[in-house]
This record gives sequence, C-alpha cells and structure tokens, in this order.
Amino acid sequence: MLQGISLGAGAIALSPFLRHVTAAEQQSLPKRFVFVVKSSGLQGDYLNPAGLQHRGDSIVDEPIAQRELPDSLKSLEPFRRKLTIIQGLSGKMTQLGHSAHYGALGGYKASAHAPPLYATIDGHLSETFPSVFNHVGFKMGEGSQGVTFPAISAKGKGQQLPFQQNPMAAFENLFGSILEGGDLKKKYTRTGNVLDAMSDDIRRLQRALPATEQEKLGHYLSGFEALRDRRVKLVSMQKALAENAPDLDDKYTSRFPTHHLEAHFDMASAALISGLTNVVTVHADSLDSVYSGIGIGNNVHAIGHGAGYATLTAQDCRNAIRTFHVELIAGMAAKLDAIPEGDGTMLDNTLIVYTSDNAAQHHSIGNDWPMLVVGNVGGGLKAGGHYIAYPQYGRPEHRHTICNWFTTLCHLAGVPQELFGQPDMALGKAKDQAGPLHELLT
Repeated sequence: MLQGISLGAGAIALSPFLRHVTAAEQQSLPKRFVFVVKSSGLQGDYLNPAGLQHRGDSIVDEPIAQRELPDSLKSLEPFRRKLTIIQGLSGKMTQLGHSAHYGALGGYKASAHAPPLYATIDGHLSETFPSVFNHVGFKMGEGSQGVTFPAISAKGKGQQLPFQQNPMAAFENLFGSILEGGDLKKKYTRTGNVLDAMSDDIRRLQRALPATEQEKLGHYLSGFEALRDRRVKLVSMQKALAENAPDLDDKYTSRFPTHHLEAHFDMASAALISGLTNVVTVHADSLDSVYSGIGIGNNVHAIGHGAGYATLTAQDCRNAIRTFHVELIAGMAAKLDAIPEGDGTMLDNTLIVYTSDNAAQHHSIGNDWPMLVVGNVGGGLKAGGHYIAYPQYGRPEHRHTICNWFTTLCHLAGVPQELFGQPDMALGKAKDQAGPLHELLT
C-alpha cells in the first residue's frame, strides 16, 4: 500500500516515518556513518582498557564489559557495550609523515597538493546512502573560511569533498531554510528554474568539448543539479528541520575554535537525526589548530614536537585534546541513543569512527593505526563491547591493514567488496590482504 502511494515532495518529509513503518517487512533501517579524524596521531597506548595490551605476536580478542576504561574514554562509559577498540592495523600504503591526507580514509598514497586518486570510505558510503546532502563535512579552524577542502575526503577520482569551517555559514547551509522569510516554495522554485537553465547551458558546452574536458565539466554540472534537487527537498522538510536544528548559541560566534568544534558536533547530530544526511566527516583539527578553549595555547604541531604549555607537558596536552574529542563523540552518541528507531535507537544503526589522518604518531610510520568505534550499524558488529589487537607490524601473523577495516565497513553497509584502497606489497600479494576483519563481524 505504501509503495503504491504517490507522495511527491512530501515523501522526503515523511521518509523517516515510512522507513519506520516498513522496516518490519523489509528488515532494513537506515545506516549512518560518522568519521572523526584528528591530526598528529591517535596514541593507541591511551585507548587500552585495564589489563589489555597491543603490539603482540598474536591476536588479542577480548570483551571489555568488565574492564576499566582509560581516562580519556571515561565519557563513553554509558556506551561501553556499544564500544569497539581496534589496535594493530597498519597503513604503510599511505603517505607517511605529518598526514596521509586522502589515504587516511582511502588506504592509498596521496598528498595535499594532488587530486584524490580514488574515493575515500566516507565518500564511497555517502554515494551508497544518498540523502539531501550525501556527505556533510565539518572542519575545526579559526572560522574565517566558509568552505574549505582539507584533502581528507573524496567521492571519486579527482572529486574532493568540501568541509564547512565557519559555524554560522554551516548552519545557514544546512538549516538556513527554516530562517527564510516569505514563501519559501516560490523562492526555491525560482532558484530551481535558474539552475535548470544554467544546467542546460553547461550540457551544450559539454557536448562541444573534448572527452577529457567533458568529464571535468560533468563534475561541475552535477554540483548545479545537486543544488537544485536539494533546495526542492528542503521545502518539504521544514517541520523536521525546525524540530531538530540546534540552538544558535554563543558557540557559533565564539572566538575559540574549540567552541566551533562543539557547534559542528551539534550540527552533525542534528543533520543525522533530521535526515539531512547519512554520512558525516568531522576533521577535528589540523597541525595549526590551537585548543585555547580548553586551556592549551600551543598549536598541535608544536605539541607533537614535544612542546608543553604553561604547567602542562606535551603529553598532558595530547591527553586533554583526545579527552575533549571523545567527550564530543559521547555527546553525539547520547543524542542518537535518545531517538527510538526500530527495536533500538538511532545509535544502533549508526557507526561513529574516531581515527587519525596519520596513524598513531605525530610523524607517522604507518605501522599502527588505532580506531575507536561507537555504535553498531544494525547489529553487524560483535555486541557487548569489544577490544581487538592484531599482531604488530613485522610479526609473521601481521596482515591486517586499514584497507581491511574499510572493506569491513563496506560489509557492514551491505555493499560488500573484498578490496578497498591499495595493498601493502611488503605484506605479500593483494589477494592475501583482501576481505573484511572477520573477528569484528557477527
């Protein structure tokens, strides 16, 4: 009956309801993915629950339900049964040094000054689970820029994904339609007509260009068409957006970038809950970021080279930054866990991944790439809280890379593939590095 009803634009506003009603029959609920990427390495030693260690000769596979969490993960205590800690993955196929850039989420060698070679996992999943905004990116910065391209995410070859940096501009882009005055439908219809005309002009130009240039212009055209379609969909989502949009408080105009990052997490949660997107990437900081809002006056690069601040050692600073990030992740998890969905909550159908753009160290050597995961994506991960540490790089049993983690995410998303990114040829043949991390799957 539901499939036979023609709802037109109203289907967008009612889609959360329709998904909920038909879920019992179709046995499917929306799947959502959040990637939180920090710079200067994610130190694995500070993620281990009491009594557990990584860098061994064999796999450590243990439940964490009864183990004390490390200090920086204390805020995740309410979600320990939905927490997965992954140690021992390597990523030597990426660019080593200060940042792997696209390679951190793509598993291939990349730089900040060259276009991406392939899709990154967030870009790939955003095309798998399209929404009003297929992908939403946020980046902590000093706030003057509206949109920036930090060379972290891509939806395909040469197609880097943008990130919102200024919180006010991000709010206007995502939720600004609820602030519009007058007849929003008429206003957006007029805009759509203009964009249609522009798209027609671009198509005519495209046909007259050589094949190599046609592809480039095609990316430009898809942007116009996506903007047109997005504005049409937003017209029918006003009630959902008004109910779930975050409050515009002092965080959005603060001079402290840490407040901006808090605002980004608020908007990311609201975008997921309202159905604006199913895939979010938060680039939590960069080497020039300063965490003055939590009492750290040196930038991340200086801290990575051993500089402390006031009475804080460099390690104190790194611990405070990691704890701050995890607290923001816990806040997002709490918001998603408060929304009923199916037989559980939205958090049960969401995966939040905390990682770094350069493995475990400030100057990455790629041999140890920790991952912290909250959520489950519909029960695909082992339940009850899980710690797994793969054998250390260089040991005979080590063959697990970040690319295996990316294929695991593809399996969790219901679009399984055996390879994602590039193999580490020092570990042997590509076929021996294929497939997901089976220890993590139910």
